Amino acid sequence: MSASPPFSCLVLDDDLLVRDLAVGFVEQIPSLTLAGSYDDPLPAFEHLARTPVDLLITDIELPRLNGLDLVRALRQPPLVVFMTSHPQYALPTYDLDAVDFLVKPLRFDRFLRAIDKALLLLRARAASPAVPEPTPSPLADTDAFFIRTEFQYLKLRYADVAYVEAMRDFVKVHLLDGTVHITLVSLKHMEEQLPAALFVRTHRSYLVNAQHIAAVTAQDVRVGKVDVPLGHTFRESVLAQVVQQRLLSRHPGKAS
Repeated sequence: MSASPPFSCLVLDDDLLVRDLAVGFVEQIPSLTLAGSYDDPLPAFEHLARTPVDLLITDIELPRLNGLDLVRALRQPPLVVFMTSHPQYALPTYDLDAVDFLVKPLRFDRFLRAIDKALLLLRARAASPAVPEPTPSPLADTDAFFIRTEFQYLKLRYADVAYVEAMRDFVKVHLLDGTVHITLVSLKHMEEQLPAALFVRTHRSYLVNAQHIAAVTAQDVRVGKVDVPLGHTFRESVLAQVVQQRLLSRHPGKAS
């Protein structure tokens, strides 16, 4: 058992029974301490803005401000586990990098799985030394970049990176030789700091080295022997950046 202090947690749900159940679950987990529970998103927002917590467990359908918009409104949102009776909300929670998505009625075993994910991320953050975030511009002037992984700063060459895969707050950096490195950076921040001329977003969960794309279909891109998903909303930009400038046509000078 870790000797580190428990992580703070806030529960938000306008249904008294669900809120009390979630609070009871939290109180059974030694690694968490309850910072507060609310039935109204606006006081909860004020609490989070004034006194940040490590983890927010919130319903989505709430009066005046739903849970998704509450998280979007926070300048520095905590890790979030969403609760809802409506499974169709799963996709928008993924776009917010939610730790997990719980469908009501809540079960303690499923709740524990979500908390276990959150604790893994929180402990990794706590173990990482605080260093200034790198800025994008110096990276573009070199042929390599550094990531923080496994208690070291590791230098990687752009040319050796095949693709980057999102894992909530983490990313997996897949190299051409099959090596995989995990670092505590979101895919969004990774994309902002890597050269846009070299790396192209193919899917909300994937960033690919354009130099290593060997084929493009309607559903995926081929990188080495791996098929990386190609999302519908990213297809046109991938074709424009990777294919169009090099596409041989029956009518040179005209768009294919």
